[in-house]
Amino acid sequence: MRGRFFLLMMVVGLFSCEDPTTLPVSKVFNGNRLGTIYVDTFSVMTSTVQLDSMLTNGTGTMLLGKYHDEALGDLNASTYFQLSYVPYGSSGSGGTFLPDIRSRFDSVALIMHYDHNYAGDTTKPVTINMYQLSELMNVRSLPNVPAYEVKIPVSPMGGVAGFYNNTEFQHYPDPIFSATVKFQPHTDSLYIKLPKSFGANWFRLAQVDSFNLFSDANKFIAYYFYGVHMNVDAPANAAVVGFKTGNMKIRFYYRQLLGDLYVPARFDFHVTNPGYQFNHIDYDRSGTAFASVPKLTPVPTAVTGNTGFVQSGTGLVTRLDFPSLKGFFALNSGIVLSAAELDIYPIQGTYSNITLQPNLLTLYPTDGSSLPIGSPSTIGLGTSQIHYDLEYGNTYYSFSMFNFLFAQLKANTNYVTPLILAPPVSQGSSVQRLYYGDRFKIGNYQNGNKIKLRIYYTSTLN
Repeated sequence: MRGRFFLLMMVVGLFSCEDPTTLPVSKVFNGNRLGTIYVDTFSVMTSTVQLDSMLTNGTGTMLLGKYHDEALGDLNASTYFQLSYVPYGSSGSGGTFLPDIRSRFDSVALIMHYDHNYAGDTTKPVTINMYQLSELMNVRSLPNVPAYEVKIPVSPMGGVAGFYNNTEFQHYPDPIFSATVKFQPHTDSLYIKLPKSFGANWFRLAQVDSFNLFSDANKFIAYYFYGVHMNVDAPANAAVVGFKTGNMKIRFYYRQLLGDLYVPARFDFHVTNPGYQFNHIDYDRSGTAFASVPKLTPVPTAVTGNTGFVQSGTGLVTRLDFPSLKGFFALNSGIVLSAAELDIYPIQGTYSNITLQPNLLTLYPTDGSSLPIGSPSTIGLGTSQIHYDLEYGNTYYSFSMFNFLFAQLKANTNYVTPLILAPPVSQGSSVQRLYYGDRFKIGNYQNGNKIKLRIYYTSTLN
């Protein structure tokens, strides 16, 4: 058996570089009548699906801005987070904020570090608004329903407690500040001076600290400053930009008395609980092919110009069905699957420095619900990183499908489990999108911009 397995692997290796334009490919080895066939014309039925809501907390990225996509409509991203300080005994700098009564407040500033992730036109000026929350942030929890009573599939993208792209909390109507800026995501950081009255008020309270608000981080959040909502007023054709959650800070500049001299000092308030930072992402599909389509309803790519879509942050994903694969192997009982790859090619001209595709995509199993369900790894699926080739237009994602399809062909069903193509579980770190061609897409590029299921199978020739 080991020798035969080795021979099969040699066959697959030899023909993995076969010219895919010559189909089918058949070879015979040393009179053993063992042949390997390569086919890339199996049907992959594709459709676009709008999911309900997506987890967006704990991604490490704050999103701000507005962005317009020709095929997918308008998108608006804002962010929520709690602001506090690191108590003594915790890692990192911090401690209680208790400036001496003789200390003198100077100024306060917001400092946000870019993570260099953006989509859209960053030359447009935008107005950033920061609001104080008027209610405490509470995690959206799932109802405590026994497993045997669950009637619908539980999705890893919506089946856990957390904060979602449609989660909102109330805030006071007047902003702490509003400032008009131009995003510069290729630089290090954004620096905005905050109103002196805001900083002076906190400073006076900290000097006295009658209620231990500035010496007890939990009290500070629970009883005084619930959190922050930041949004942007901008034209629809501006940009959505990412900032690093861990580097965001509100910095107090003041002077403290040392001996007879006042010396400069500073103190930072920042995000101490990353799990309580999340991005709220609104989208408007008006004027697009998806304007009136109910959520979880697959839209065949045949009605969207033979083009499929994936969009991070909004829950727009692709459903993949394989209607002919199992029947083919059932009708040809003497053949054995040797290798399988799924390749997805972004359509040339639909991506650039301002409209990048998701860096990672994952395949999830699904069913009639079109919800991503279960863990990809348990059925032999995984994640693919995009492979860029901007010179020759051979940019693609590639998924190994052998383990998944081998198990599916052995399963006692007459169909292959359909799949959902989507960014990883927590999609709230970007709004990048993918345009790809389905198997009927007409193109004059190297790969035709078509989705392709590449199958190698072996058989004993007559």
